[in-house]
Amino acid sequence: MTHETNNPYQSSFGSIVQINFKLLFAFSFTFIGWLIWPDTALGYGWGFLSICLFLSALGLFIEAIKAIIKLFVRDRALKKYLAQGNKPKSAELASDDALKNSEMIDG
Repeated sequence: MTHETNNPYQSSFGSIVQINFKLLFAFSFTFIGWLIWPDTALGYGWGFLSICLFLSALGLFIEAIKAIIKLFVRDRALKKYLAQGNKPKSAELASDDALKNSEMIDG
């Protein structure tokens, strides 16, 4: 279970590293499965292991694609959200005269 927060400004560095490792392992599993694929029917045990590695690689690849899509959608929504409205502006403090003129304080 991954720990997710609702902070829209969270760094995506960890997600990118996780995606890269999933893709690296998927490639590694595929390559190892290809290397140990048997040439004859006598090596059926290696064939079974190769098929397991290929299926694991496929699962990791699908998880990586889902994570990429999730990250892309989050970044696009955040960009759209930040594009709304104006940038914050600093305001001046109200002076005593301005408060008296607007009848917010007695004086």
